[in-house]
Amino acid sequence: MPQDTKRINGPEISTSYHIHCEANNRQSFEERLEQAIDGKNKRKDGRSFTESRKYFVKVGVVSTAKGSAYIELGNTKAIVSVFDPREIPKQSKYCALGELYCDFKFSPFASLLRKTPQSDTRGRSLAAALASALNPAVCRHLFPNLQIDVFANVLEDDGSALAAVITAAGLALADACIPMFDIVTATSAAILGDRILVDPTAEEESLCMEGFTKDNHGIVMLAKLPTLDQVPEIRQSGNVDVETLWQACTRLNAACTELVPIVQHVLVSKVKSRLDEIDLESDDDGETVEVKNEKPDEDTSEDR
Repeated sequence: MPQDTKRINGPEISTSYHIHCEANNRQSFEERLEQAIDGKNKRKDGRSFTESRKYFVKVGVVSTAKGSAYIELGNTKAIVSVFDPREIPKQSKYCALGELYCDFKFSPFASLLRKTPQSDTRGRSLAAALASALNPAVCRHLFPNLQIDVFANVLEDDGSALAAVITAAGLALADACIPMFDIVTATSAAILGDRILVDPTAEEESLCMEGFTKDNHGIVMLAKLPTLDQVPEIRQSGNVDVETLWQACTRLNAACTELVPIVQHVLVSKVKSRLDEIDLESDDDGETVEVKNEKPDEDTSEDR
């Protein structure tokens, strides 16, 4: 059947679609808070205030990059790629320390809570925080006048995106065989009054940043070098007093320490798989190993 070109045709009957209704905007702050926090010490997904979501991490996912890592933190998904060091472009003078160029982007479909795509200003701010967290961990003195490119892309933003990207970036640098002083882990917390929610979701972050209360409200992100026991970056947004900020940093420090075995397991598994590949390649090349068959001493023979 010919279509009418003078009007906009609707979808076919078999086409399934949905209309995104902004129900949250029609609800009051108290109603949204009751839905997000069930009881005094439980959240909507059943976690306690000090409990993080489950992690899924995989390295070596981008074939065109020197190193890469993919991370899932609940519904937050991000991928980080690291490329070979190259000469710093438009450099007029010699730089003894290498540089990290970090690019932080959000996919257009990353979040339904935001009507418009993420602005370039926020992306540049998060990229600066990413570079500040990674700089102390990388042996930049081994790359004079060179630049290491780190590209981060958030595929789905359901809260704690910056912390997840920092952890994935540390894994991607290690996968790229970039010399590092230590691995990097990061976690974030949302503060609302006397509540400190470790690893907040996007809904919890939105509640804590809207500021419909005179009490403490905001988000704190902490990155840590666990072996050196150093904190390269703390990022705080909102209105938080010093005492509450100290309590949040103490909890985030413990959460970063709990994340270390996961990162170590991923890196050790990567090394083991690479060694297995090398063994298989050596076997395929036809290399043979001579084994000497020594005859047993006649005096110790069981037959005798």
